[in-house]
Amino acid sequence: MSIQPGQRLAQYEILEPIGSGGMGEVYRGRDSRLGREVAIKVMVDHFAEDPEMRRRFETEARAAAALSHPSIVAIHELAVVEGVPVAVMELLDGETLRLPIKRGPLPWREAVRIAAAIAEGLAAAHARGVVHRDLKPENVFLTKDGSVKILDFGLALQRLDSPLSPDTPTVAATADNVVMGTFGYMSPEQITGARVDGRSDLFALGCVLYEMLSGRPLFSGATPQEVIAQLLHDSVPELSAFDPLAPAEIRPIVARCIDREPTRRFQSAQDLAAALHALLTESAVVGSARRSRTRGKSLAVLPFVNTGADQSIEYLTDGITESIINSLSQLGGLRVVPRSLVFRYKGLQADPSTVGLALNARTILTGRVTQQGEFISIQAELVDTNTESQLWGEQFRQKTSELVTVQQEIAWQISEALRLKLTGAQKKKLRRKTTVDPEAYQEYLRGRYHWNGWTPDGFRRAREHFERAISLDPAYALAYAGLANALSALAYYGLLEPGDGFPRAMAAAARALEIDPDVADAHASLGLSHLFWAHDWPAAESSFKRAIALNPQLALPHSLYAIFLITAGRHEESIEQARTAQRLDPLSLMINMSVCWSLHFAELHEEAIKETRRTLDLVHTSQEAANILLSSYELLGRFEDAARVCDEQSCFGVKADPAVLLDAFHSKGAEGYWRKRLELLESAPAQLPGGLVNYAYAVVYTNLGARERALDRLELLVAEKAGGAVFLAADPCLRRLRGEPRLTALIKRVGVPTPSVPHTVST
Repeated sequence: MSIQPGQRLAQYEILEPIGSGGMGEVYRGRDSRLGREVAIKVMVDHFAEDPEMRRRFETEARAAAALSHPSIVAIHELAVVEGVPVAVMELLDGETLRLPIKRGPLPWREAVRIAAAIAEGLAAAHARGVVHRDLKPENVFLTKDGSVKILDFGLALQRLDSPLSPDTPTVAATADNVVMGTFGYMSPEQITGARVDGRSDLFALGCVLYEMLSGRPLFSGATPQEVIAQLLHDSVPELSAFDPLAPAEIRPIVARCIDREPTRRFQSAQDLAAALHALLTESAVVGSARRSRTRGKSLAVLPFVNTGADQSIEYLTDGITESIINSLSQLGGLRVVPRSLVFRYKGLQADPSTVGLALNARTILTGRVTQQGEFISIQAELVDTNTESQLWGEQFRQKTSELVTVQQEIAWQISEALRLKLTGAQKKKLRRKTTVDPEAYQEYLRGRYHWNGWTPDGFRRAREHFERAISLDPAYALAYAGLANALSALAYYGLLEPGDGFPRAMAAAARALEIDPDVADAHASLGLSHLFWAHDWPAAESSFKRAIALNPQLALPHSLYAIFLITAGRHEESIEQARTAQRLDPLSLMINMSVCWSLHFAELHEEAIKETRRTLDLVHTSQEAANILLSSYELLGRFEDAARVCDEQSCFGVKADPAVLLDAFHSKGAEGYWRKRLELLESAPAQLPGGLVNYAYAVVYTNLGARERALDRLELLVAEKAGGAVFLAADPCLRRLRGEPRLTALIKRVGVPTPSVPHTVST
């Protein structure tokens, strides 16, 4: 089928050719119905005439369309025009990975970031029973915003009859004597026509990662026969031609990906993604000399496994894990992998060496929990990940009421097995007898379980459990601290009236500190209430600093302090604190959002876009990340990109067809865009808490030049003491109001300290 610019295919107008791939030619087009530009892949004639290839094209396009992941190109529609299959996809702005590789080796951090995003996308595909089988630099697209997209599932994909779990390799048969893929990236089992699974994609990704790091293919030759001979028969190429500043852990990761034997590779894309993410955290990459020492005294406490029939005690297994992590993380000389990283392995089966490599941990602690009536059995084992030998193992059988004692004993015995040199105070803390009521402790664990979900319902249920714990044990400091956390979150997000939530949170935190002045969580929560309710900046800063001093390895106080520093216009310090929190806990939504906020308020919008995109890769449904992404595009005047965000996510409570905003922008420019945003906001106010409604209206009115109406909304915001009031001086979305006497008066009324006007910083 001959395609020319200006030609129409159904409602799509062809604008220009932009490339080819697999079985089709790709064109840039415009969807006249939705008013958006798209990529259109048209099956080439010689394939379209083959019934088997047509079937494959259609089946595989449908399968790819069923995959929803930020690292996989989205397919909007599959149509047949004039008898020829056509796939309509999202239009990407950027370049394939092949082009930067041609320019030379990529910096190791960028190469690992790209590989991690690919691995996450492959994990999503494999979980749906889809194997790519033609992963190569040409099939990886890098957008200008820093997103990574896997392309062209249409050539090499096979789909199974049913989805598989993320930890089960997908399997698909290659037809006898048929080789599919690209030489230099195909796994040995693809070349020999054997059965393939998701581990074949990991082999290809190892080849791609090597090529990004070195600037040259891992397997090459003048003819396909030479490439095959090198891959199947020659020794593995030397993996030393990398950036000398790259961490040593990269080499074993690549080597494991390209092992000729699939059983010796990473057994899932999720495992590989975790290993790559670990390299991007400073806990894994701290310089060669220090790294070797750190890994020698490093521990990952994997989520304990519930082996009983009662699934309702998941809170118990999670609570045991978290309590041991918290106890051991306060000991000097031991790096304990944070909760967000180890909990990626919840429910997965992986060998110790894979986990150790993924988490940069020399030792791992595993546990199995069974509850039988009033008794609980815990079998724990400490393993050296280098030798896969047991360093310590013990079985405990106690009454559930003695669970706290068991956890303390496990932590103590781990410190002994690792031969940690503890101070007298540390020994005393580990061995200190806890007198908490057993039922109160169970309620506390339930509260933490729901709190960690970081959802509105989770905050509400956490509050209920913490309150029950306090009613059972009025002297339980940790329960008061947990209650303060839950009440602060509910009040900030408008799920509880600020005048009710914040004062009660302050009282709960103060009570926790009366009982135990060294509870870091309580100091951090108290700091939040000082900031968002009392508007007492000196008291808030003092609380955050005290929390950090009590436990420097706890990520949340660093993150909350970063938010405090934003409000004070101290942006360089804010970014530093947020990055510190991210290094300590790299997969937590809250922690990553603090980095996004810090960059946004510092007006580093391009960096904020990249960070929010990365955060959305971690948590696809994060409305807060989508809000920052939308605002960053709007501040840069990139309204077409902003419109597409509203299609992908609910932004400020509004999820809209991007065609509506795009049409408004194309017909009336920026003013048309903002007027349409106002209409959309007016149609959905009930979806938003009051404070967020007023803030959203203020931003829209500001950009429409309706200053008085914007200031009216900000007056309401300050009057109800909504959490957003402390950001009035710092928010770049309100920059057009700066200098307005009413805004200046509001900022003074809130009490924001100087410097109150933010400045752009460089990083």
